[in-house]
Amino acid sequence: MSKKLFSYLHIPKNALIFLQVIFQHTTTYYSRNIFFMKLRFIAVLCLLLPIITYAQPVPDSLVYSFSFSDSTKRNDSLTSDIDLRTQPGSIILALGKTKNLGSNAVFTTVYIGSYPPSAQDPNIPDTAKINGMNLGDNKFTTFNEFPTGPSSNIGSYIKIDLRSIRNVNKVVLVNFADLPQFYRQRPIAFSLFSGLDSNSLSRVFQETNNVDSTISRYTINIADVRPVQFLRLTLDRMNPPNSTIISEVQIYGDGYVPSGTFVTKVDSFASSSANFGNISAYAKIPSGTNITFQMRTGTTKKVDSLHWSDWSSPIVFSSATEALSGSRLSVSEPRRYFQWKVVLNSANLETPSIDSLHFTYQYSLVADSVYASVSPSEIPAFEKATLHYFIDAVISPANLGIDTIIIFTQSAAAIQNVLVNNSAVPFFAATFPDKLIVSFRNTIFTSSKIEIIFSTRLITSTKFKSEVISKAAAWNPQSVDYQKNAFGEAWSVSTTGISSTTLVNVRIDPNPFTPNGDGKNDQTIVDFAIANIVKTKSLRIAVYNLLGKKIRSLADLQTGVAPFYGDPRKGGKGILWDGKDDEGKVVLPGVYLMQISIDTDNGGEFITKTVVVSY
Repeated sequence: MSKKLFSYLHIPKNALIFLQVIFQHTTTYYSRNIFFMKLRFIAVLCLLLPIITYAQPVPDSLVYSFSFSDSTKRNDSLTSDIDLRTQPGSIILALGKTKNLGSNAVFTTVYIGSYPPSAQDPNIPDTAKINGMNLGDNKFTTFNEFPTGPSSNIGSYIKIDLRSIRNVNKVVLVNFADLPQFYRQRPIAFSLFSGLDSNSLSRVFQETNNVDSTISRYTINIADVRPVQFLRLTLDRMNPPNSTIISEVQIYGDGYVPSGTFVTKVDSFASSSANFGNISAYAKIPSGTNITFQMRTGTTKKVDSLHWSDWSSPIVFSSATEALSGSRLSVSEPRRYFQWKVVLNSANLETPSIDSLHFTYQYSLVADSVYASVSPSEIPAFEKATLHYFIDAVISPANLGIDTIIIFTQSAAAIQNVLVNNSAVPFFAATFPDKLIVSFRNTIFTSSKIEIIFSTRLITSTKFKSEVISKAAAWNPQSVDYQKNAFGEAWSVSTTGISSTTLVNVRIDPNPFTPNGDGKNDQTIVDFAIANIVKTKSLRIAVYNLLGKKIRSLADLQTGVAPFYGDPRKGGKGILWDGKDDEGKVVLPGVYLMQISIDTDNGGEFITKTVVVSY
C-alpha cells in the first residue's frame, strides 16, 4: 500500500508505524506466495478501517494557548535577556550594548614561550592558569598567566570565538581579582585583531605603551566597528620580571544578545492530569537564528526533585514553517502541573520573535499510570546481552488502552518474546537502529504487567525510555515514567568493561565482496563503535590501494560516543562501500586497505583492515 494513499487518508505518523509493523511482519513470511499476498492485503485493509476511524484526535483534544502579552504567567526571576516592550505582544532578544558577550564566547590561549609552572613541579604547566575559558567565566580569581621567562611569551595570543556575528565596539581587559594593585601585571603592549573568518583577521586596535596607572581595567574602544565573530589579542611586549596576567576579557557590541530565555510560572490543567501532544508557535525566525522549547511536569504545584521531572530535551525550530508545523512533546505524563521555557538564539545581527505558543493535550489517557524498569541493571559494554523490560500499567475503564509500545534503544535490538501477566501473547514487532516497536493483536484494557524480552548491545550506560500508544488516539503517545530503585532510575542500564580504545569492534562484512551489479554482495559494510571521547571529534574512513594511494573517501564527519552498527540500507548506522572510487568507477579486483581514523586528545587513533574485491 503506497505512502500516497496513507497521505490521502490523513493517517498520522504513529498510525503509519502501527501499520508498518503489521505490513513488514506479514511481508517477511509470505511475500513469495501469491495467496498469502492477497490475504495480507485484505488483512491490512481490515486493520486500516478502524485505524482511520480512531487516528484522528478524540473529541477531548484541547489546545493550550499562550500570548506573550500576558505578564501574569511570566516568571521574572528566571526570564532574562528578553525584550518584551519593543514589539508589544511578542518577545525578541534584548539589545546587547550592556551585555558581556564574552560570557558566551570560546577562549583559547596559545603560548609561544614558557607555560606557568605548577606548584608541585616546575617542569609541569599549571593547567588552571592556561585554561582560556577562565577569561569568560565572570570570575575575577581565575586567570591566564603568561610568564616572561625562561622563554619569552612575546607573540603569544588569545583566540576568541564569539559563536555569533556581532558589531563589537568595546573590549575590556580586567586585572587579576579586578584590583588596581595588580596593574603592573597587565599587558604592556598588545594588538587586537577581528574578522568574520578566524584565518583572515584585521588589526582594529594597537597599544604600544600601556603606561603604569592604578586602575583595575583597560578599556579598548574600537573606532572601526564592523560585523565580526572572531577576535585575537596578541602580546607585543612584556614587562620583566612580571608575568602578564589577565583575569577577564569582557566584550561589548551593538546588536542583540546571543541568547535569551523566557520562563513561565507553574501552570496547571483545570480538572485533572492530562497527556501532552504537540507544541507549535507563531514566530519569525530569520536565517541564522532559532528558538528552542523545553517543558517540565509535576504532580504537585511546588517544583521539587521528588514530584517533578527534569527539563525535557530541547525542541529546536529553525524556521517559521517548522515552528508552525510543530513537534511532539516528550515529557513525563500524565501530569496536571507544568512549566515551560523558550530560548531565543541568534548567531548574527538579527533576532527571532515569537507572537504566541500553543500545545495540544487530552484528558483521555492511554493508561492512568505506566512505569518501566529493566533487568539486569548492568551488562558488559559492546557485547550482546538479553534484557527484560517490564512495564507496569494501571488501566481503568475510562482509559483508551495499550495497542503499541515503543522502546528507544542505543543500537538495534532483536525481539525475543512478549508476555502480559506472565503469559505469552501474540504480537507484531519491528526494530530500527534507535527503537524497538511492539504492537499487540488485542488491545490491553486492564491493569497489566508487560514484559518485553530483547537483546541488544551498549557502548555506554543508557536509559531505556519508552512510550505507549492507543489506536484510539495514535496521534498522541503517552510517555512511560520510570520506577526507582536503589541505583536511581530503574530503566537505566550501566555498562562494565569499558574499552581502552576509541575505535571498538571494527569489522567489514561481507569480505570479500563482489561489486558486479548482480544484486548479491555488491556492497560491504564497515561496522564499529566509538567510545572513550568526551567532546565531538572528527571521524574519517578512506580506502587505499596497496601503493598507499587514497582512492575513495567514505566518511568525513563529526561524532561523539556512538554505535555505527548495522546495514544502512535497512536503517542501520554502518558505512557502505560500493566498490567504486571517488570518480565513480568500479575498482579492479584485488586487495585494498580500509582505514578508520578518529581525532583524540592523545594524537588520534586509526585502524587499518584489508578488504578484498572479487568478481
